[in-house]
Amino acid sequence: MTHPVENLITLDGGEGLKAIFSPAGAQLVALYIPTKTGGPVQTVIGSSGRLNAPDGDGWAGAICGRFANRIAGASFTLDGVTYRLPANEGVKQLHGGADGFGHLAWKEEKTGNEVIFHLDSPDGDMGYPGALAVKAAYGFRGHTLYLEMTATTTKPTVVNLTHHVYWNLLGKGDILGHLLQIPASRYTPVNADLIPVGPLAEVAGTRFDFREKRPIAGPYDHNFVLDAGRGDLHLGARAIEPLTGRTLEVWTTEPAIQLYTGEHFTPAIKAPFSEQLKNAGFALEPQTFPNAPNEPSYPSSVLRPGETYRHRIEWRFSGF
Repeated sequence: MTHPVENLITLDGGEGLKAIFSPAGAQLVALYIPTKTGGPVQTVIGSSGRLNAPDGDGWAGAICGRFANRIAGASFTLDGVTYRLPANEGVKQLHGGADGFGHLAWKEEKTGNEVIFHLDSPDGDMGYPGALAVKAAYGFRGHTLYLEMTATTTKPTVVNLTHHVYWNLLGKGDILGHLLQIPASRYTPVNADLIPVGPLAEVAGTRFDFREKRPIAGPYDHNFVLDAGRGDLHLGARAIEPLTGRTLEVWTTEPAIQLYTGEHFTPAIKAPFSEQLKNAGFALEPQTFPNAPNEPSYPSSVLRPGETYRHRIEWRFSGF
């Protein structure tokens, strides 16, 4: 847990809340929250704070884009033009490719109560059309850490930005006993390549029904269709650590949320502020649906010149 990390940026939220960031992938490297016994607990798991670390997790704590999650066949067609993308997970693209936004150095500035990251992605970057200008602002408001992401483009393109932080509200052990609630009546079934197949499926009567809180148990790497849809800020998920009562709510403006239970974690993954073991953290990634550029019935990921992409995520903490 003492692996050196450079260029860290600290944001103090007061009342025992503190966040640490790295310009590597605009990562959230650590998040301390107060406890009932007084001492803070570090709740972010697996973030290395480094770029392309061979012994690190390439996505933990980072902003993923241009298109978070998976695009089937590493290609999509927009306005009659087919774009071929470099595959980085078999024959598909994951999280924008090997040099996606989570693997790039962002420019950073600290202004007042915010840490702001900027990234300029050129036309053709990882196969995507249009020069994309991205801004990501983190800040505290009370017991809430927020992230406001915006982007503009010079050509029609697709954009789906999310945040890939892993949480453990106890700060140690695995997260399979955390209680989880997701206000989603449907989810997207997937094939062996984790690409959505067929129509949306009802969660009722399945292991995907988190409408009432219950233990995570796992394993999961699935997209849940939020009942609220896309629009105003709404609840995406609620997680409760049952021993302490610490609670995290994830709020979003996007129509879906991906749950992943850290199946790949091992002690070989080096992170400066957390130990690693299988299922040490859970990711809740607000987004549009996986493979949306190839599925006309899914919420659109298309961004055109003159428009501004906006996605706000709030992580609201209580129970301390």
